[in-house]
Amino acid sequence: MANIYWNKEKAPFDEAEEKIKPLVIECTDSAFFIKKHSGDCGTTLNVYAETDDPEVSSWHTRLPAQFMGWRVLMYNCPTGYIKAFLDVKKEDNDDVSNW
Repeated sequence: MANIYWNKEKAPFDEAEEKIKPLVIECTDSAFFIKKHSGDCGTTLNVYAETDDPEVSSWHTRLPAQFMGWRVLMYNCPTGYIKAFLDVKKEDNDDVSNW
């Protein structure tokens, strides 16, 4: 039954990403990253914000649970996580000889 709530027509990811950015800026002072994710819950718009102290949320207020048809999931992550794991450019080659 919960699937009915989330099963809405989604705007294109790029459009939703651009329009949610001002809301994210209002909700956190931290570095943030927006990522499209697919999993058991369907395709979601994941928003990560960095924090120095894992006991303290990096979010001042909540983002809407649904935005332009996308389910929005908010995450706290340690400082440096975005640069190390999320904002990584995909290499053009598959050469793994330097691993």
